Amino acid sequence: MPIPNTLIKYDGSRDNNFTTIRIVLAWLVLYGHSFAIHKSSGIRDPLRQIFHGSTYIGDIAVYGFFAISGFLVAASLIKRGLIDYILSRVLRIFPALIFCVLATIFLLGPAFTTLSLSDYFAHPDTWSYLGNALAFLQMQWVLPGVFEGNDRPAVNGSLWTLTVEVRCYLALAALTFVGFRLNKLVGSALMLLIFTVGVMSFESIPLLGVHPTWARPALYFILGVFLYLNRDRVILDYRIALLAVGLAFLCFGQEWFNYVFPPALIYLIFYLAYATKTIRTDAVIGDISYGIYIYAFPIQQAVAYCFPAQSPYFNTAISSLIVIPLAWLSWNCIEKPVLGYKRVLLGHADWEKLLASVKALFKGRLSHLP
Repeated sequence: MPIPNTLIKYDGSRDNNFTTIRIVLAWLVLYGHSFAIHKSSGIRDPLRQIFHGSTYIGDIAVYGFFAISGFLVAASLIKRGLIDYILSRVLRIFPALIFCVLATIFLLGPAFTTLSLSDYFAHPDTWSYLGNALAFLQMQWVLPGVFEGNDRPAVNGSLWTLTVEVRCYLALAALTFVGFRLNKLVGSALMLLIFTVGVMSFESIPLLGVHPTWARPALYFILGVFLYLNRDRVILDYRIALLAVGLAFLCFGQEWFNYVFPPALIYLIFYLAYATKTIRTDAVIGDISYGIYIYAFPIQQAVAYCFPAQSPYFNTAISSLIVIPLAWLSWNCIEKPVLGYKRVLLGHADWEKLLASVKALFKGRLSHLP
């Protein structure tokens, strides 16, 4: 009897298509935003007609990102421990994000604001925009006088998802103190509990239940974590993948969309990641997905400002020509070099002592609860 081709078979394997998938998803966010940024053009995204109003391509891409993230960071936390997990997340998220926010304030803002430079830099919103680099607070959407004449004044409408993602990371890290890493059963039970509470009363979830729009990406993250914990039971089979494709299309415009589409989408992502021929994107251009994601929106807004009468397709094309090289530079000059410091940081600090102190503090707090 043949051994089923389950997800656990690929544990630790670098032969996957996650980099390629993430790059495609990041570009799909860029494509989807073009229609929102050029709303007054009257041109509607043709994919919306296919989806029958159930969703739009930008949402699908974001949900895919969160499912992949939940799966991969759960692996990182369980296999490498809390300190490695935290350092990996910090080094992956913040260096490029900080550069993006600073470049937005000090380069893009002065170039496109309708205010004088003295008024721009004297405005409190210019400096409060720095808070977006923390990726924890709810984001600030605008800079004074910047893109006010565009269909949408938001400077970088993509950054809000980073707030959700960082909070998901923190919530998962906190679960280690209540037994998440003990075994699969405990971890799965915690994920199911949080998912159930999230569906019924998302606002009651600590860290995450701040805004209702955060619910969908956060729940996809939870599903990704649950998938990793139960990877020994997930069979990768082309027949199931074809069924998932069929169900995904059938559920558009249906009341049961929210029940069928999430598992279908997640299954297809992981089937394509592991059970199809590996595309060596990393070796050719690197992991430029994060750069595409965080730099695209302000570039698209700048293109829309300079060419307001053009179509969303023009915006997609010109923005892609600018953003992809910028993301490549970001990966090679910021992201990849910084990630290389993780081993240095792990070897030059008494992290175990710090972790023991945090655990003691956490237990002390719990002991005071009724």
